[in-house]
Amino acid sequence: MNNLITLFTAMFAFFFGSFLTTLLISVDKCPARKSGVSKLEPHPELFLMILILSAPQYEEKRRALRDTWLRLGQPLRLPYYPEDFIYLPTYNKRNHLEREGPAEQANRLRIYMDWLDSVQNSKSSEVAKRNIKIKHFFAIGTLGIHPNLRANLDKEQGHFQDLLLLPRLVDAYANLTEKLLHSMDALIHHYDFSYLLKVDDDTYVKLDYLLNELVSYDRKLIRKSQDYSIDPLPALYWGYFNGRANIKTKGQWSETNYFLTQRYITYALGGGYVLGRKLCEFVANNSHHLSTYVSEDISMGTWLAAFRHVYRRHDPRFDTGYMPRKCRSQHLVLHKRNETLMRDLYNGKLCTFETENEKYLQRPAEYYYDWRKPADKCCDSLVV
Repeated sequence: MNNLITLFTAMFAFFFGSFLTTLLISVDKCPARKSGVSKLEPHPELFLMILILSAPQYEEKRRALRDTWLRLGQPLRLPYYPEDFIYLPTYNKRNHLEREGPAEQANRLRIYMDWLDSVQNSKSSEVAKRNIKIKHFFAIGTLGIHPNLRANLDKEQGHFQDLLLLPRLVDAYANLTEKLLHSMDALIHHYDFSYLLKVDDDTYVKLDYLLNELVSYDRKLIRKSQDYSIDPLPALYWGYFNGRANIKTKGQWSETNYFLTQRYITYALGGGYVLGRKLCEFVANNSHHLSTYVSEDISMGTWLAAFRHVYRRHDPRFDTGYMPRKCRSQHLVLHKRNETLMRDLYNGKLCTFETENEKYLQRPAEYYYDWRKPADKCCDSLVV
């Protein structure tokens, strides 16, 4: 009897030990949340989340955004952008989404400009006010920050409650891609939203007009969802795309680990772009497996390259490059604007950034994207 009890005790110990080992191994395979953000204030279901990459010392920039375009669209006071003007991509015979060519992009821009003229020239004041749920955060890394600067951030947070403080991130340009990953990790796991607008703190957004069109797109996508049958719904990646950029080998943008192609894989310029939630979830949930590069916009384009259902909407209304393009009234997202220019734009002064020698400056040419041509020929169809 004693031998039998000893045998059962040994077997129980063995199986219990095996169970614990399996449990510990499985826990080890589940990475902790990348951002380290443990708590954010709750908010009801959101339509649009706005993520603004900032830096600890740029309080005045953040104040300028709060005083200007972050006020737009709350509530939304524009007539509905007609769903007939919204393009939804379809799948081709090889089960990939069709791309709009330059002619289709140009036609869609003309349609928008005609609608914009009609809205601005309309004398009717009877426009329904729509309360679209949106929320914004300024993402800032706080690891190793000076105590005085941290005290200033805490004071700012106490007043505005719109700082996404990232405790595991040193806030430096070299960590910009990591900042994006930490931010998306925190937002995905704390908030339910449909779309994310990522911008820099020197970007101005005509938020009311962008939001108005995005709502119409989303409504039409939901209404037409059954048309996609067994194929996944298009996942929006909306911005100004570049496919001909050479890989940088010098300076702060030097990429020593980008060896996939001779040029960067097509990406939306980082001054501002919109992502559907499913794409945000993919990036956040797989951040531990993704290769990161110096530029966060190039990283994003590379991460999303393999998906057949990504709707890459190239839009010349996104002026999101390293320097402003020629001033145009139809631009929705405008990069490289300082606090003064932000307030000028908010007060209806469109082109105050232009200088006396404007005609001699070599501003980047504005183009439609030709998805049917190789990378070096993608961007030759100029917007006139």
